[in-house]
Amino acid sequence: MIRHRRIDIVKDREILLEFHCEINYECESDFAKKTPYEIYYQKWLNTENQVEEFISTLSKSMGDNRTIADILEDENGIVLGYLWVTFSDIRDYNLSIAEINEIAVTKQFRKSGIGTYAIEYTEKIAKMRGANILRSGTGYGNIPSRGIHERCGFKPCRIEYEKILD
Repeated sequence: MIRHRRIDIVKDREILLEFHCEINYECESDFAKKTPYEIYYQKWLNTENQVEEFISTLSKSMGDNRTIADILEDENGIVLGYLWVTFSDIRDYNLSIAEINEIAVTKQFRKSGIGTYAIEYTEKIAKMRGANILRSGTGYGNIPSRGIHERCGFKPCRIEYEKILD
């Protein structure tokens, strides 16, 4: 059984930073992923303002009662993953968009259905909170993330390109 609890910015800070950095790394370009994750993580932690900007953005988004900002746990309180979904309204088009900023599953629990559960849960809650569209992004090279999105019915809506300049 998966339990949800609201993120506690202070209590959950370390796990949030780890999840966030890991998601960023998995979505990086091949060029960026030449750096081993451990080095990437340390650099990210020590880059001025980067950590506080992430924490601040997450914290501010939690002021909107539609925001989904949950830690997923098992019945023993073991962290399985986390969700962060924000909402934006486009009034001229009468649209409300739920944007999956991050869905993360702890490494040892991957490929156990938790990611699919998280997306299906997000879709259900987003509808209940008035969203017309559910959006999510991932890196081109993040094949597991692309696969789960496609299995859950997402379709690509934009493409970004990158060219390394020598």
